[in-house]
Amino acid sequence: MQNKALLMVLELEQSREEKLAREFGQARSQLDMQQRRLEGLTSYRTDYLHQANNKAQQGIGSASFGRYHAFVGKLDEGINQQQQSLQKMQSQVEQLRQNWLSQQQRRKAIEHLIDKREQAAEKKRSRQEQVTADEYAMQGFLRRKREM
Repeated sequence: MQNKALLMVLELEQSREEKLAREFGQARSQLDMQQRRLEGLTSYRTDYLHQANNKAQQGIGSASFGRYHAFVGKLDEGINQQQQSLQKMQSQVEQLRQNWLSQQQRRKAIEHLIDKREQAAEKKRSRQEQVTADEYAMQGFLRRKREM
């Protein structure tokens, strides 16, 4: 493959890498948001239980206690769902990270190939220049020898 074609492939690979990096970053932001939501629910549950315990110490009816208990159950369900959602999202974020890193490796491999080809081309040019210089020197030497 010629260098121009490789440069086009490199450009495509860089574009893919940038896209995957953006997707990974967005997913990471969503994961952070979901983590904060879980922390908020957990904190709210703790505060709610603290308030319920204070009211229970002051004396509340069984109906009120039942409502408190039912609401804590709903909070627990919400926390459980949020934890499951968070675990699923963590797996997705990790998969996106792996995709991005894999794409990064592909891009680096193409860059390395381009560098190797450029080095080989430079070495070939240098050798050709040396051959040309040697031939020129030899012709000059032979010309001077004939003139003697």
